[in-house]
Amino acid sequence: MKKGILALGLALSLCLAGCSALLERSYSVVEPYADRYWDASAEDTLRAENYQDLVNSLLLLVEQRSEEGVIRYYTDGSAYDMARQAADEVRRDTMLGSYLLEDVSFDYKAGEGYGILTYQLSYRQDAEDVDTLMVLSDSQSLVDLLRLAVREGHEKLTARFAYDMPREDVEAAAASLWQEICAGEDGEAPPETAPPEEEPAPPEEAAVPEGEAQEAAEEGQSPGGGEEAPAESEPPPPCPWEIRFYPDQEAAELVEVWLQP
Repeated sequence: MKKGILALGLALSLCLAGCSALLERSYSVVEPYADRYWDASAEDTLRAENYQDLVNSLLLLVEQRSEEGVIRYYTDGSAYDMARQAADEVRRDTMLGSYLLEDVSFDYKAGEGYGILTYQLSYRQDAEDVDTLMVLSDSQSLVDLLRLAVREGHEKLTARFAYDMPREDVEAAAASLWQEICAGEDGEAPPETAPPEEEPAPPEEAAVPEGEAQEAAEEGQSPGGGEEAPAESEPPPPCPWEIRFYPDQEAAELVEVWLQP
């Protein structure tokens, strides 16, 4: 009996020890993103020790909507060439830079062991606050927002996706809604109408000789002498909405649809 109690107690202690080990977590203090790039030896100056640091420092300036920023680039290579390449990448290949930036320029000054880069940044006046944009999970959500924007007469719609959305999916979603609008299908049920009253059957037409029927068909008339039945309705015109992708690549995180170009 004592052996059984000891065995049970040992099993419980091991179980509790295992549970406590599972519950233990090690945490480390992470410095804020901004503090990682500020140069402690120079006030209001960012620090970059490699090319990726330089890109991230520029993105930090864009995120803060800074019109000017100074970056010390500690490198043995050509700081000027890297600075120009980083500016091009931020403006062309990143969501924030491609959407917000109007222009980027910089001045270069050589220092001892580093280059001093003074960037000037200008921003779009019509750009929206990215943090306030609705985040969508799929293209159907974009269709629902577009339908609402059309009904309310908005000039444009700007939306952000939770992940990079293929541009062909966005274009297909916009085109499907445009065809729906052209067809008069706005998503609401049509009003109910009374069934039409029965009309008397038209009198039977006299038979037309085969030769006359062939001549009438060649002249574009019906065999009975009337005009030929109207052709089917033409397909809707191409979608006139202008769709802009940020960044302008095969897949984008942010899309801007101009409903009134």
